Amino acid sequence: MRACPRLRSAPLLAAAMLGGCLALAAPARAQSFLGAGPAERLTVPPVGDALRTPPPTPQARPEAASPRPEAPSPRPEAAPTPRPEAASDAARRVPLTASIAAARRFPAGTRGYRLSGEDDALQFPVFLTEAQARGAARLRISYLSAISVAPESSELTGSVNGTRVGWTRIQAPGAVKVVEFSVPEGVLKAGYNAVGFTVSQRHRVDCSLEATYELWTQIDPSRSGLVVAPATDLDLKSLAALEPDESGALPISVLLTEKPSLERLERMIGAVQAVALVGRLARPAVTFGPAMAGRTGINLLVGTAAELRGTDGLDEIGPINGPKLGLIAPRPNRGPVLVVTGPSGGDVRQAIETLAASSDSAGTPAGMRLANLTRGYPVTGGESLSLDTLGVATREFNGRLLRVGFEVRFPADFVPADYGKVMLHLAGGYAAGLEPSAQIVVDINGRNAASVPLPYTRGEVFEDSAIPLPLSLWRPGLNRVEIAAQLPTAADRACDTLAPGAKRARFLFLDRTRIEIPALARAVRNPDLAAVKAGAVPFVADGPRPRLVLPTPDRDSADAAAMLAARLAIAAKRVIDFEVSADERASSGGAALVVAPARALNPMTIESVGLDPDQIRRIWEGRAETVATPGQFGAEGVLTLDRLRRNLPMRCALPATAMPLRVAAASPALPPPAPTPRQVDPPADQDPLARWGDSLKGTRSVSGMLSEFWDGAVRTSAEARDTVLGWTRGPAAAQTVAVNPRASLIIAESAGAGSLAGRTILVTAPNPSMLKASVSCLVDPVVWTRLVGQAAFLDASDGSLSVVQPERVDLIETQAWTLPNFRLVSAAWLSLNPAYYVGMTLLMALCLGLATTSLVRHLGRQNR
Repeated sequence: MRACPRLRSAPLLAAAMLGGCLALAAPARAQSFLGAGPAERLTVPPVGDALRTPPPTPQARPEAASPRPEAPSPRPEAAPTPRPEAASDAARRVPLTASIAAARRFPAGTRGYRLSGEDDALQFPVFLTEAQARGAARLRISYLSAISVAPESSELTGSVNGTRVGWTRIQAPGAVKVVEFSVPEGVLKAGYNAVGFTVSQRHRVDCSLEATYELWTQIDPSRSGLVVAPATDLDLKSLAALEPDESGALPISVLLTEKPSLERLERMIGAVQAVALVGRLARPAVTFGPAMAGRTGINLLVGTAAELRGTDGLDEIGPINGPKLGLIAPRPNRGPVLVVTGPSGGDVRQAIETLAASSDSAGTPAGMRLANLTRGYPVTGGESLSLDTLGVATREFNGRLLRVGFEVRFPADFVPADYGKVMLHLAGGYAAGLEPSAQIVVDINGRNAASVPLPYTRGEVFEDSAIPLPLSLWRPGLNRVEIAAQLPTAADRACDTLAPGAKRARFLFLDRTRIEIPALARAVRNPDLAAVKAGAVPFVADGPRPRLVLPTPDRDSADAAAMLAARLAIAAKRVIDFEVSADERASSGGAALVVAPARALNPMTIESVGLDPDQIRRIWEGRAETVATPGQFGAEGVLTLDRLRRNLPMRCALPATAMPLRVAAASPALPPPAPTPRQVDPPADQDPLARWGDSLKGTRSVSGMLSEFWDGAVRTSAEARDTVLGWTRGPAAAQTVAVNPRASLIIAESAGAGSLAGRTILVTAPNPSMLKASVSCLVDPVVWTRLVGQAAFLDASDGSLSVVQPERVDLIETQAWTLPNFRLVSAAWLSLNPAYYVGMTLLMALCLGLATTSLVRHLGRQNR
């Protein structure tokens, strides 16, 4: 430790020198800070770019973290001119936060970048080339934590391919902290690598079950990643090594020098889909325009040889005699360029097909397994899966709320309804001394599915505790299941963390817990956006070629359409052969994806998806001229501490001027927002006896239950009567969907009948710039997985999504007719239409009564 210089008599100078001594007493080894105090924006270094190459001075960059936690480095702050020896020390310390080497960032996933609760983990699949895997590497995490996290008992651990590379105390409540761990040589391999972070967090002052929900650690994706060299050996087989940007998205810049024809735009969008498939990132960010520079993303050049003639660097890929794929090396002012070309348009299409099939699946076993599990484990029905297959490990837990989660992917044509149960067979145990309120709660897609008490105060060990989970809570595509064990004890009230039993394990979760999937009904609900986001069902069904309609093919609308096409291709796991058109009314019989600002749409197109054109015009009138320019993190162009604390999707942000300006002018048909619940005073003229009777009607008395049963029977009979009358009157007119006035984007599906052909999916916004910004938010995996219902309204300022469920749902067959599937689909249809079920039951009972009467009428002896 260095000796502190003697303090002078001036009080201010003495205070400054004392701060310098304290800083020198704790040299920085493992950690550094970005930002200071309560600032609401992340501060960048005062010199140069935050991601520039570090200077050669050894003290000028963060050192690799040791396996033991080290003291945090001091925050940069201004101070009076120190003495010569202090000035030299300051010169060595200032560059500590002024230089951060570039990192290979982590891709965006369905869980975002937050670690919450007492124990949690996040994993990212990272693809590296041979050159990147051979060089020296460090694992960096930049994070912000809740103020309630106790640093003395909370820690964060980093691992690569199952090897623990370092850990540190969690202490970053007011500013982002950057920590780096050295990755041992030989741990990284070419191909996919599994990079993981786990946290163990405890509350500072509160040991209650509710306090565990206040614990979180938010990863800053802009500065976190693997610190490795750029992929200088990138080739067509290793395009999965393309690096995401600061928000976790894969930037794709389609090079344009002139306005393309619709036919060439069609091929460009096909090539974008192919790049999204081989890149295996769930979030594409597409722009048409000039080339990008830097190490993130890829520049894409698509066209025939004649269309690309004269392009700089095209001669590097050699002669173009047939379908051709080539990679032009990066230059100082331009990143790598992927060329997709051929002598004719047909050759370009063939090159696109070759590109889509050129992905490389190499890597470590842990990395390849994680790459496959990132999109959910696929199931088709009839499987029995142990949770270790789904990436869940055995755990002993000593906290108050254990949460174990996994993801499975159901078929896109799965029918969610109450015709079966998914069985969860738990294996594990719990310790003695738990409170009577201890229980296990199972949530599916954020909705409670089951709860099981832990009743024995002596504890219990169980090998097969079966919990039924209704099929109606699952949905097509990705489903997340969370098993939460609530484990309060009497000692939690005292909250003595130093007590002998404070570290005792309370719950054991075994990875041989298994889940059994029953046979699934295979048909498409109509209308339902879940089938669209899960597998692009209308656009990959057999039949006429699907259309991508751009009534105003400006650059922003084309960007939005290309991002949607790429996201749908990822869902369908193949390139979708869209026919790009500018005419909404021209129909080839196939499904149509219409992407345009509201002003450019034909009112009949809006009405076909159940929306009111006049209502949309009134609500969006004030925002029609608003310009929303999405930056790296939305319209603000900068990641703020407030956005990290609120855990908002990185690209979901709009400027304040893009918010609703004329909400009061909305249609009267729009339902008002739900008011805060309050006690409603009874009418003054109401009979007190009747009022008391109404208040007691909710109690569980025999009379109350009989009254509820009678009311339910009356409602069911009325529904059955309306159903029978509907058969004679024909189908009712479709109801207009009320538009959410805060929506910056609307996506809705038409309710056709009979087949998937002719279906229309409309995506619209107030203007082209807001359309692009909102679609960039919509394709975020966190937002995209919530897309369900007949219509969805996105508020791109924070990523909130409100959905409207259809009043009536039809089922369209997608499989060849078989008796088992017909039985399951029939059961699903009856569960979705209870009025029909009741009507058929009454009809069968009536037929049985008439048949019985006719049979027994002439039996026995008649009384005379």
